[in-house]
Amino acid sequence: MKRVILVVWWMMSVVMVLAQSGFEVKGVVADSLSGERLSYVRVGLVTGDSLQHVVAVEFTGEEGAFSFKGISEGDYFLKLFLMGYDMPIIPVSVRGDKVLNVGTLTLKKQSQSLEEVTVAAQKPVYMFDGEKTLYNVSEDPMVQNGTASDALQNAPGVEVDVEGNITLRGVSSVEIWINNKPSNMNEAALKNFIKEMPAGSIEKIEVITNPSARYSAKGKGGVINIVTNTKIKKNNFFSFGMNATTMPNLSPWLSYVWANEKWSISVYAQYSYNQNRYFLEAADTKFAENNDTASVTKQKTIYSSPFHSGGVFFNSSCQIDSANALYMWAGGYPSWNKSSSSRFDSRHEYREMIGQYDYLTYNQYDALHGGGYAGLWYTHQFNNQGHEISANLSGNAYGSSDQGEQIRVSPQHEDLDYNRQIRSSYLSYTLDAGLDYTIPYHPDGEISIGTEAMYSSNDEMSRHDTLVRFSDGVYNLDSMRFKDSHIDGVGWDTYITLQHRFGRFTMKAGLRSEYVFYDHRYANSPKDNGRKHYWGLYPSLHLTYTTESMDNFKLSYTRRVSNPDAEELTTFIEYDDDSYSVGNPALRPAYTNAVEAGWTRFIPKFGNIGITAYFNNTKDEYNSLMDVAFNPYFGRIVSYSMPINAGKSLNTGAELNVTYQLKAFMSIRFYATLQYMKSQFEFRDEIYKVQNLRYQFRLNFWAKVWKVLEINLSANYRSKSKTLFTTERPFYTINGGLRVELWKRLLALHVNVNNIFNWNKNGETSENPYYPGFSTYMSSWSGRYISLGITFRFGKMELEAQTARGNVPTGETISR
Repeated sequence: MKRVILVVWWMMSVVMVLAQSGFEVKGVVADSLSGERLSYVRVGLVTGDSLQHVVAVEFTGEEGAFSFKGISEGDYFLKLFLMGYDMPIIPVSVRGDKVLNVGTLTLKKQSQSLEEVTVAAQKPVYMFDGEKTLYNVSEDPMVQNGTASDALQNAPGVEVDVEGNITLRGVSSVEIWINNKPSNMNEAALKNFIKEMPAGSIEKIEVITNPSARYSAKGKGGVINIVTNTKIKKNNFFSFGMNATTMPNLSPWLSYVWANEKWSISVYAQYSYNQNRYFLEAADTKFAENNDTASVTKQKTIYSSPFHSGGVFFNSSCQIDSANALYMWAGGYPSWNKSSSSRFDSRHEYREMIGQYDYLTYNQYDALHGGGYAGLWYTHQFNNQGHEISANLSGNAYGSSDQGEQIRVSPQHEDLDYNRQIRSSYLSYTLDAGLDYTIPYHPDGEISIGTEAMYSSNDEMSRHDTLVRFSDGVYNLDSMRFKDSHIDGVGWDTYITLQHRFGRFTMKAGLRSEYVFYDHRYANSPKDNGRKHYWGLYPSLHLTYTTESMDNFKLSYTRRVSNPDAEELTTFIEYDDDSYSVGNPALRPAYTNAVEAGWTRFIPKFGNIGITAYFNNTKDEYNSLMDVAFNPYFGRIVSYSMPINAGKSLNTGAELNVTYQLKAFMSIRFYATLQYMKSQFEFRDEIYKVQNLRYQFRLNFWAKVWKVLEINLSANYRSKSKTLFTTERPFYTINGGLRVELWKRLLALHVNVNNIFNWNKNGETSENPYYPGFSTYMSSWSGRYISLGITFRFGKMELEAQTARGNVPTGETISR
């Protein structure tokens, strides 16, 4: 730690000394009509009669600001370039004062009239900003008819499986942020939110694989920040439509946007009906400690569920005056379903309870789930030099209520028959408040500090009542499968970052403190109550450099942590039909040292190309262990799961991201990753080593022909992946679709085919020497299906990029 601080301090001192020499030229670039500050504008400082001698090149940041340092005295010209805008040339004279502020420079959009339609340039789909990789969802026509889950699939390094689990570079411990704040949602709530949120309501997704101290240090998977649309131009816009699939699925929706010079409001509402189906086939063998076969089990499951869901999403912003702004957001997503399943088990016991056991289990459930979220964010700018303060308050809640019946029938053993009534409920909520302050300490540098407090509460109840007398329908509580728990969680985080720039070189150093406390209580089992707290300091260092030829280099280091959650620490045992799960009070935090280096280049008339390499070293990595043991409750050897500190692990790899833009009517995107993972852990007094070389390719093609027809094609391949005693089978699929705009864009129709060749089947193999097995999973979501959609639009098209289902790039207008 001392060495890191000394190195950071030395680099800061060197940068600050060097920054004192020469003159500085700075300013801001904005749109001439809207006044909105423009990022990623290429600003060149040139001299000479032909203006061909380039002195320096900079790109504007998110606030549209640029700055040249160490400039010699003399006369120069500023050349501004941004695709879709005119290219002004502004003379500047550098003399006298050490700092020349040219103020706000405006760019005027180039336009091409097509009858009543005005088409302006789009932002690139992928952009890079320091530690962030930006995926501009609003500019990607391929995902506008989908959900947030579809959009996340196209973000570099991100995967979303059929169950809604999100991974980044194959790691599941990812922090999900919404509008620059942690979502603080539990796993079930987050999955529902991602499935229901329309992709068209997302402005961009920021992928931060090696986050600075500004972001949470939790997890080793990085941060994914989902930014929704809030900045809307004048006037109003209304659209509605219907989507349908052969899964089947039916989803009507509507969207409305209204805005004036001060206020902007957008509302989106939808209803969705799905018929979820899946088929699961599995087999396993359990061995005793002396390697004798304990049992062999085969299982087949068929599941079906009509699923109803809805959602209402609201965003608003208010520009109170030039220095003060207020942002508000809220949403809700209820769902209800009635599921049924049948499962056939065939088990042969070779030790205890020797014999053949076959039984058929029927399940039927009624479930009501729902969640909501809301947030308020206020920001005040003291000046236009970056001196500002912001405060925020947000919260979310999620609840569920399930009840059903479970019947099991065995032809050989009547004692295995049962009839159960199952009821469960869950309620959680989170409150979060934060304060962030940024002050420039130098024309080239700024300090940011912030603090955040969080409180969470979770209540869960689950009970199984077994029928004991058929004659009068008397049920008794199954005490071994009864759970009544409450969890309180408190967190307090603080951070400080220092950023300094010298010419094309930028350094950002930070330090973060995180504290978390859990209080876990069981009303039905007080002996399993527990409390735990964790605290740590986590440094970060990010270096970036940009050349005149538009090459961008980055190098970063961060220290991260994965803290066990409350349920992973409990001694409470949760029993299933033929297995159980338990926590691990001895579980330790897992610490990761992460190093990342990257290069990207924006190539005129082509697009961009980027390469990133990373190295993550984790100590005390923990994972969920599936094993077998004799359990007196079952009277035989059964499987169980328990979180453990698996040991040390190495995760290193490289990524390639290429975007080719052919004028404005065709784009090709290619993403590839090569990943090597190595871990070592102790299991049953033996040392095991796991190595895995994993690779993935993704190719997307988009084209627009005859001005009205869009063509989308995508191909995906992921090789098999291996973790602790588990190997997942390869994944590959090809998707395609068409979209047509009619009647001057008043009507849009689309058709898509997912998994055209029906290749995708999910499955995994267990390689535990005491518990080998396999499973194959096929669902209506992963199999081939066709989707159709229709959209009607009314109003000003310049607003459509801010609506949930709009597909017109920002800047397009149609007068009605």
